[in-house]
Amino acid sequence: MSNPDKTSVGIHVYVYPYIESMGDLSGKTVLDIPSGDGRATNIFKKQGANVISLDIFPRKGKTYSSKYGDMTESLDIDDNAIDIIICQEGIEHVPDQYNLLKEFNRILKKGGDLIITTPNISNIRSKISCLFTESDMWKRMPCTEIDSIWHIDEQSKKFYFGHLFLIPVNHLKTLLTINGFHEIIYKKTRISKSSVLMGLFIYPFFLISNILAFFSYTKKNQHINMSIKKKILWQRCLLNLSFTTLFRKHIFWVCFPGKGGKNIFFGIFFLEKVAKTRSEERRVGKECRSRWSPYH
Repeated sequence: MSNPDKTSVGIHVYVYPYIESMGDLSGKTVLDIPSGDGRATNIFKKQGANVISLDIFPRKGKTYSSKYGDMTESLDIDDNAIDIIICQEGIEHVPDQYNLLKEFNRILKKGGDLIITTPNISNIRSKISCLFTESDMWKRMPCTEIDSIWHIDEQSKKFYFGHLFLIPVNHLKTLLTINGFHEIIYKKTRISKSSVLMGLFIYPFFLISNILAFFSYTKKNQHINMSIKKKILWQRCLLNLSFTTLFRKHIFWVCFPGKGGKNIFFGIFFLEKVAKTRSEERRVGKECRSRWSPYH
């Protein structure tokens, strides 16, 4: 197993040892998207896996080749065909992240793994930086049309969006949940020293504001089952306050579909049912008012 230098820059120093720890993957089919320079693809191949490598900037070489694949479009892959999906530093480039995760769930086999990484804009450093400059880093300007977005090639009308769609942890958690990924393992990544330093002074404010928001929000939407509502809101409160969220530079999650989501989806179903009932009540009310109007 490789022993990467944890002081070097990049999420790969955490992801690649994790891939190696998965052991023999003979007979498994892996989707690597975006596959980039192919380092993850090559590690999976060494583990015995059959790897489909897709990227909007495909490459062809002696040790690694990839095909064109756009995460903003439907993937030309059969349902339940993939054992492992790795989306490394990719979701932040996609406008419709909901449909991307929906597509991942479609092609992933039952019991399969989704490995997903993205810059963590929910750490304290990024929160403070965003407050002042709307950027996730001190020395970086917000995404602009002059240096963050460009055409994939001269002939294409498709765009590469850079970091235009960076996603907070709770937004990602919600999108994963409604797309069937109910179990998540939160892996360690590099610590943001500036977040730790600022956290020594302002963590109590995060703690108090999140707890106040939790108790305030439990009083809303009284038609939702209270135990379900409290469970979900408290989980999100803990995620907001966790060390992994506030002090690490990257999100590195391993997600599993189709388990443990019945209670959550019962709540969602109940909410939709109430919404439909209210809509029907409004429709009937309008008809009655129209029928008894003095102008008819």
